[in-house]
Amino acid sequence: MRHVGLVILVSCGLAACQSHQSVEQQSVKVVSTLDPIDLKKEDSFLHEKLDQYKIASFSAGSWMKQKPGQYFKLVKPQNPQAAVVYFYRPDSRWNRQEIIPTSFFLNGEHIPSLISNHYYWVELAEGDYKLSLSRPLGVLHFQKPKVAYFSVEAGGQYFVKYEEEKFRGGPNGEAGLLRVGPLMQMPTRQALKEIAMTQLKSPGLNFVAEVTADGRVIKPKEKIKGEDYKVSDDVHLTQPFKIWNPMTW
Repeated sequence: MRHVGLVILVSCGLAACQSHQSVEQQSVKVVSTLDPIDLKKEDSFLHEKLDQYKIASFSAGSWMKQKPGQYFKLVKPQNPQAAVVYFYRPDSRWNRQEIIPTSFFLNGEHIPSLISNHYYWVELAEGDYKLSLSRPLGVLHFQKPKVAYFSVEAGGQYFVKYEEEKFRGGPNGEAGLLRVGPLMQMPTRQALKEIAMTQLKSPGLNFVAEVTADGRVIKPKEKIKGEDYKVSDDVHLTQPFKIWNPMTW
């Protein structure tokens, strides 16, 4: 009987701990660290011009920047409520000859451009976002941007390809996927085939913060670096390597 009482006490204690953890998880709110989109301002003439004409940093293209990186790997988001958006650009001769690639702005925040054979990921809180693309002349941006509005759901996984050439094509008849100019959302199965050999040439980014029950905002480290590149990763054996046995000659 004494053992039965002890078991009941331990069970009650574990149930109380689990209940407390559940309450804590529910009390933590996930928010974006990016500036929110104001749809009313988006339609104004002044806002359109400010979005078009600006001074911002730029990235060097593959013709000047050929630093290799780790091959593609699916990532686990730092927060289970975050959505992960993979941006990628396959390799091609055209892409390798680019000097200054198109600049990417996510809710006005400059994020890495995509060069040849390149991918990276962005962690986002559930909500609506604006991605604008424009090709700069140095630090000057005056090209009318291509703008894509999209939404992500908590725990979702999305693949967005940047493709200036048409020989690879787009989604295989998938309806409802984002497509603006050279930017296209790809279905997971098709995207995994294309992104597999791309490399991480810029850190992943985390734009997800937590707001605790007492109002504190906890921001994670924004840049997420992947594993160091190894030359041995370039070796892909199609058959197991075997040492030659002279006794079989």
